[in-house]
Amino acid sequence: MRRLVVIIMILLIVGTVAATKMKAYVGYDKNVDLGAIKTFDYRDVLATSVVDKAPPVHELIKLLIIEKLQNGGMKWDKENPDVLVTYHTDQDPAMRMNVTLYSYSYSAGWWWSPLWGSGMDVSSWTQGTLMVDIWNPETEEIVWRGAVVGVVPEDPSPAKAQKTIEKALNLMSKEFHKMRNQEK
Repeated sequence: MRRLVVIIMILLIVGTVAATKMKAYVGYDKNVDLGAIKTFDYRDVLATSVVDKAPPVHELIKLLIIEKLQNGGMKWDKENPDVLVTYHTDQDPAMRMNVTLYSYSYSAGWWWSPLWGSGMDVSSWTQGTLMVDIWNPETEEIVWRGAVVGVVPEDPSPAKAQKTIEKALNLMSKEFHKMRNQEK
């Protein structure tokens, strides 16, 4: 189990370096038959969700997770689920510095120009992480974790936020269902 968490953390760190596009990073317990999982229930982990900051976004993420699992053939069973599922979010400021070296010269040995020199371009953005955990309700051990790292828009419209969240969850859902189908 610890090895799974270490692998996920390494993947997140690697993903942090090149976080301009979304990419799903997944890991799972190889001792668990993901193909045997048929039912799930959603559980809130309020400390690491966006429920306080953005209740509508919290509901959107929750409903999309449920929808993705049901579309993949799993049944929502609140009484006796095979697994429990939740999400976590985090955001950090990120910065990129681009140093450019350029020189302009004139022919016949004239090597001076007012444009001679170098420049630096600094850009910053907010980098967000959305993680989905699926765990065994009896042992409380994580059986699957998916994470997407990407750029968070400064002031997203509700439609853009929904599109970004859907894209992130689609990436994770695709990986989860691919792994489940391999186990069958």
